[in-house]
Amino acid sequence: MAEPATLIAIAAAIFAAALIRGFTGFGFALAAVPLLGFTLPPSQCVPLAVALQFCASLSDLPRARRTCHWPSLGWLVAGTVVGSPLGVAALAAASPDVARLGIALVCGCGTVALLRGFRFAGLPRGGATLAVGLAAGLCNGLAAMPGPPVVAYYLATPLSPQQGRASLLVFFLATSIASAVSLATAGLFGASLVLPVMVGIPLIVAGSRLGEAVLRLGAGRGHRALSILLLCTVAVTSAVQAVSDLLGHPL
Repeated sequence: MAEPATLIAIAAAIFAAALIRGFTGFGFALAAVPLLGFTLPPSQCVPLAVALQFCASLSDLPRARRTCHWPSLGWLVAGTVVGSPLGVAALAAASPDVARLGIALVCGCGTVALLRGFRFAGLPRGGATLAVGLAAGLCNGLAAMPGPPVVAYYLATPLSPQQGRASLLVFFLATSIASAVSLATAGLFGASLVLPVMVGIPLIVAGSRLGEAVLRLGAGRGHRALSILLLCTVAVTSAVQAVSDLLGHPL
């Protein structure tokens, strides 16, 4: 049984990450994993984040499916399914440090383009969207991070923040299913996660709802800025960790 102080710290980390997820449609694992790392070992942080994201995505699906953009999602998920094995093969041929640098490059390019005001004139055609899905699959296979290419894609489309957010929630439901299967196969879903998951489910649902309410209240203001900031965070942290490991000074 976990100590009360430990459960409080876990609950605070989950709720804070859920607020970000509710507002932007992504970023739960990005925020939750390092915050949970203060109280849990890494072998528990990732499975816990994946399990909670899966549960929250299921609860969001009935509403998100009415708002999300299904045509683009079909191409993105298809590309991710094809690209993920290619990313795994690339990881087998390259070091994890090189993989992190690749993720940093993808995030960095996307962040710079968005900061410079890049937007699609209209919704990209199927082939272009499929290419984004392939890039997401490569990132997923290389570092279990499919989000950056897809987040940048939706930020650059003319879709509303609400529609882009709903599309991201459905996309991450699909990827969290794949991640959960992989983690379960590896035996990383143990009994020690039962209590944190039970504590976390109402918190991630409540935090996501609150973040969504803030998005509606502000009519989408701040959504793009926070999303770009999170992409930049992924780029910087991936690059710093990769360079540190390459130099022989792991963080």
